[in-house]
Amino acid sequence: MDNSILYAWKGLMGGYPGLFSLMPYREKISEYSRLENRDLWEYRLSLTAEETGRMLEHVWELRQIQFDYFFFDENCSYRLLELLEIARPGLELTDQFPLTAIPADTVRAVKDAGLIERIDYRPSREHELLARVAPLDSHEQGWVQRLAEDDTVLQDGEYLALPAERRALIQDGAYRLLRYQKSGAERDAATADRSYRLLQAINRNPPPRLDVQRPLLPEDGHRSRALLLGVGNRGDRAFAEYGLRMAYHDLLDNLDGFPLGAQIELGELRVRQYEGNHWQVQQFDLISIRSLTPRTRLLKPWSWQVATGAERVLGIDGKERLAGYFNGGGGFSWSLGEGLLGFAMGTVRLEHNRDFAAALSPAAGFDTGLLWRNAAGNLLLEAQGDYFHNGEVRRRLSLSQQLELSENLGIRMSAQREFSQWSSPETEVQLQLRWYFY
Repeated sequence: MDNSILYAWKGLMGGYPGLFSLMPYREKISEYSRLENRDLWEYRLSLTAEETGRMLEHVWELRQIQFDYFFFDENCSYRLLELLEIARPGLELTDQFPLTAIPADTVRAVKDAGLIERIDYRPSREHELLARVAPLDSHEQGWVQRLAEDDTVLQDGEYLALPAERRALIQDGAYRLLRYQKSGAERDAATADRSYRLLQAINRNPPPRLDVQRPLLPEDGHRSRALLLGVGNRGDRAFAEYGLRMAYHDLLDNLDGFPLGAQIELGELRVRQYEGNHWQVQQFDLISIRSLTPRTRLLKPWSWQVATGAERVLGIDGKERLAGYFNGGGGFSWSLGEGLLGFAMGTVRLEHNRDFAAALSPAAGFDTGLLWRNAAGNLLLEAQGDYFHNGEVRRRLSLSQQLELSENLGIRMSAQREFSQWSSPETEVQLQLRWYFY
């Protein structure tokens, strides 16, 4: 299975072939359930037997025919809209997505057309594991880890001294952890034997039924496109800023329907107007992805980010330069409390800048901060630094807070202080209105 960074990149760039195939539904559900960290939402449709038959006949004609797959437009959800239009002539679903087809938006279109009868939630293996071990304290989670590594611990006197109801939770957690760790790996006899002995222990001392809290529906989150209107000051100059983001969600956007710490954006353009009617392109992000998944005692995922585009940076003469860049990084995130994430990553950067002698200048750096989900919205405190091979050093400290006015409307307040080896520090503050639409 591709790692998450490669999966995201190939999905964005059309690296995966798309095709139609026919198989029993239970096999497809089983296939997706083996993905350790992907929740499934199942939407039962109100198609008649005749409409279902018409759609299946069309799929049969298209089986094994490949098409290009791009996450933001020609994706699986868009192709399903085409099938629904075949099943029920007169539906106009694909016409609603001339540029992008975000999966949550396509589900919203199907719901608005009155096609959805029932919605079922199937939590991922990761969420089931986290829900099972949530009642356990740190010492008990240590037993979960030991049992997943060595089932002979089942006979340990200290372990057997634990109350039966606690051992029931620990054993079930250990089995789930073992299956999670071995997801996608080749089956081996040692793992199979360990799993079997854990299942025997679970059968002798069964845990209570596992209830995983159902999150908000993905289609109930904010709309995918955003218009941005801001006013602010940079140094002693006032400005107005106008922006458009084609898709989808950043760390501070209204959170309902989205996990904390996830960001995926495409095509964000910001144009700034300074006093004296001076206009300039401030920023153009082609792609920006961030994944801040907290580490726990049992699960230790990487956090990572990748972005490319053009942005204004401090120049030698104190003016801002529009520089092309590619930035990536990896590190760790931690849950520091309810709704509070801390993260720290090492980063690398390639930059094309008129102030630099080389066409492409590399830099190593860091990105660390706190992301807090509070009553008003999301707050991000972040410190970043880039150390270029040519001696330039840039650092930035920023603080931003989103105020959620409604599902599709927010106000963002931000302040930042920028430092450069080659120019004086700059301070910028901004108040921005964000309207989510489409």
